[in-house]
Amino acid sequence: ELLTASAWAGALGYLPDELSGKSLRQLLQPEKGAPGEFVAALLDEEDSRPLEVTLRCKDERRKCFRLYRRFDPYAQAVYVLADEVSEERPELLRACG
Repeated sequence: ELLTASAWAGALGYLPDELSGKSLRQLLQPEKGAPGEFVAALLDEEDSRPLEVTLRCKDERRKCFRLYRRFDPYAQAVYVLADEVSEERPELLRACG
């Protein structure tokens, strides 16, 4: 589950228990493309470029994050490190779509 780290809860304004059992795609902004496309891009081992995604905060604000991925074929896992790019600035958020 991608949202187990307390850092995600703090960045998005949730309590850790509120994110328990939720996936990253449940917080995607609907207008930013289909969640299935995001998951496919996240799992694409051939393209290691960072992904930029806009996520919905608890208070309905939006934050754009740049996601850096590392694939571990032995654990069959993808590890993600995120940098916050912008917050509540629609002109910048559009560029993150």
